[in-house]
Amino acid sequence: MKRIKQIWTTIREIFDDKLTRAAGIVCLLIILIVIFNMRTSLADAYPLLGTLVFGLVPVLFILGGIIFIMAILKFSDRGEKNGPS
Repeated sequence: MKRIKQIWTTIREIFDDKLTRAAGIVCLLIILIVIFNMRTSLADAYPLLGTLVFGLVPVLFILGGIIFIMAILKFSDRGEKNGPS
């Protein structure tokens, strides 16, 4: 039980701001869409909808990259305000 609380606390510390939460959601969406695409035959039954679902993966990768860059810039600004270590 103590180990579970420790893991939960660590997860809460990691996802403590909007950018890290958004990055986690984007990562989870990418994983779910890839699994969905592997398990279903949606692209065969409905080609237009299949194209849309397959097209979401690169869009989410680009969104994840933008969020990653924003997070780096935000945390580098925070480090400069605190002064040299």
